[in-house]
Amino acid sequence: MLFKAGLYNSAPLKKFLKSEFSSVTSMKRSVNVGIVDLLSGKWADFNEDNIAQDNNLLDVMYTSLSTTPYFSPVEAFGSYYFDGSAIWDIDIPSAVNKCAQKGYAQSDIVVDVVMTSGATLEVKDTSDYNSIEMGLRFLKIAQYYGTMDGLMRAKFAYPAVNFRYVVGPSADLPKERNPLEMNAADMQAMFTMGA
Repeated sequence: MLFKAGLYNSAPLKKFLKSEFSSVTSMKRSVNVGIVDLLSGKWADFNEDNIAQDNNLLDVMYTSLSTTPYFSPVEAFGSYYFDGSAIWDIDIPSAVNKCAQKGYAQSDIVVDVVMTSGATLEVKDTSDYNSIEMGLRFLKIAQYYGTMDGLMRAKFAYPAVNFRYVVGPSADLPKERNPLEMNAADMQAMFTMGA
């Protein structure tokens, strides 16, 4: 934690992405992925026009999954990058603006949102929390309101857009060594839908 830029080695993720996506040379749908330049603090935007060029897809996907502090920043595109959540927790404007550029009126645009935090904020008794537990609680609250703020601002900015579904986890991932071994019922119980 004190000597490395990330807590986990993400090399297996890069190997997996390479095995699954190296044959993709063009996008058949509209795509938008944002990452953040660690050195300048600026947003870098990739879409269907430039994401598949020069093997950008693997670097962009790998970088967009490099969440600090869990994974180290990725060296790519002449700098160091990590996922875009430092600037946009959910990037609704890019999707809406892309539809508008194609000539769609706001009233013809339908947006489904996948939240990166829970749909509700759990009430906790923090009377016996230590400083680390307080810090974790603070981060949980900040993440929740950061995501909700992005959604509420988008609804305000695009009043005629139909925000059809908002989907997000209803519980934390289980405290297991390998959460990917959950069964389908456990996974379904974690998600909730609402408008």
